[in-house]
Amino acid sequence: MTAPNQDPTPWELLRAMQQMRDDLRADFAELGARLAEMVTKIQYDADRRTDEIRIKNIEDDVADLGRVWEAERAAARGARRLALTALVAPIVVGVAVAILVSVLEL
Repeated sequence: MTAPNQDPTPWELLRAMQQMRDDLRADFAELGARLAEMVTKIQYDADRRTDEIRIKNIEDDVADLGRVWEAERAAARGARRLALTALVAPIVVGVAVAILVSVLEL
């Protein structure tokens, strides 16, 4: 038993070609939409340089804050020394005067 002739008709070929053309158009439209979302290398490099500048500025700000913090610590340390000296000096002078007065009275 042999199968009858299975060759497609010209109309079937035309419909198949039209379907392929429509599929290709849809695929190209999808590809175009995806490419439209892509970023060019120039844009990427520009964004990267901008990010590097921002990071550098933030690093500089952090370094400035560190220097300010160190200066404030030094100022606070000096103020503590001054306060300690202001409290201890009169006591030392008072003790010294008391000792001198007691020695001179003898």
